[in-house]
Amino acid sequence: MIQRLHPYWPSMGLGITQIMGYGTLYYAYAVLLPHMADDLGMSLSGAFGILSLSLLFGGAMAPIAGHLVDRFGGRYVMTIGSLVGGLALLAFAGVSGRTSLFLVVLVTEAAGMCVLYNVAFASIVRLESPLRPATMISIITLFGGVASTIFWPVTLALYNALDWRDTWLVLGVAYLVISVPIHYFALSGKETDPQDAAKNVQKDWPLLDGSDRRRGMLWMVISFTFSGFLMGAVMTLWVTNVQDLGHSAALAAVAGAVIGPFKTVGRMLEMVFSRNLHPLMTYILALGLTMSGFCTILAVGFSVPGVIIGAALYGMGDGIKTIARGTLPLALFGAKGYGARLGWIATLSMSVNAAAPFTFALITEHFGGWVSFAAMAAIRAMSILAFFFIPDPRRHAHATA
Repeated sequence: MIQRLHPYWPSMGLGITQIMGYGTLYYAYAVLLPHMADDLGMSLSGAFGILSLSLLFGGAMAPIAGHLVDRFGGRYVMTIGSLVGGLALLAFAGVSGRTSLFLVVLVTEAAGMCVLYNVAFASIVRLESPLRPATMISIITLFGGVASTIFWPVTLALYNALDWRDTWLVLGVAYLVISVPIHYFALSGKETDPQDAAKNVQKDWPLLDGSDRRRGMLWMVISFTFSGFLMGAVMTLWVTNVQDLGHSAALAAVAGAVIGPFKTVGRMLEMVFSRNLHPLMTYILALGLTMSGFCTILAVGFSVPGVIIGAALYGMGDGIKTIARGTLPLALFGAKGYGARLGWIATLSMSVNAAAPFTFALITEHFGGWVSFAAMAAIRAMSILAFFFIPDPRRHAHATA
């Protein structure tokens, strides 16, 4: 039994570190940053503005991290990244003002680019394994989906029992103890040439070429950018927005925790039913589900069932979307330079997406949580529109034949 599970250990290990990474490096902000802003004499939009600037800097690190993985593999990139990230989390306990907060968040987000999904996908694809790249990516995201389920309630409980400084200390120690050794040992297996990974991609999926390749990259990045614009906003402002709809902080955290299990549900369904489903179809399904989640919140989010159902639909879609963000570039453009390609896509997306926490915090401050959710739905609609301009390489192949 253990021998049969051996090929799955690296993906499962990286999945655990994604729970820790997203839980501490992203989701904790939603609970702790508003309290930090109050204690440090800052506005909500000012605190999230610092986060936005740091996300922009982190995005600039993404292609560097991807290039390093393509050249040297992910073991040392992710191990060093998790070490720096954990120490940065500990440093939050000593923050005393705007400048120190900015510096700590800056380092934290830069480290995050070396340990989160994009680098994990590029690292796992390089390992010699009998598993398909899409399967390994799905396993990683299957674990990562419960990050909000665990860390929103846990972070809130830690804050209520301690304070935000001690909470950051606990999170930092936990991240160091769990993530650093997993990154070092889970990625210690034999690596294959990146081009050899292409043989595991579905052979019936031709790659884009010529002008279609350039057009496909353009519209895929545009769709990813609009889609990803919501990621930072939802992770950091979910609790605040749901409270503004008339719910308690505890219920907002519980509703946010619902997102995680339904991310896992969505990813399990994707693993079961989409073995021969092209990532283009997976991606549009994901966008449709998240859009339905926002629409539900806007329509009946003032009720407890409404906000729970909206969170569940959003979670299912977001869980599938994360897989598609890893498999779609692989299916359309191939495995050569995959890590660097993900890095550049992340940089282009995050150069825009970094403004999301500040933008939506400003909307929430001035217009309330419902309008903030409505703006998120409008952004999701733009990502759906951009999707329909991505060329389908299968149609081109059939036309040529």
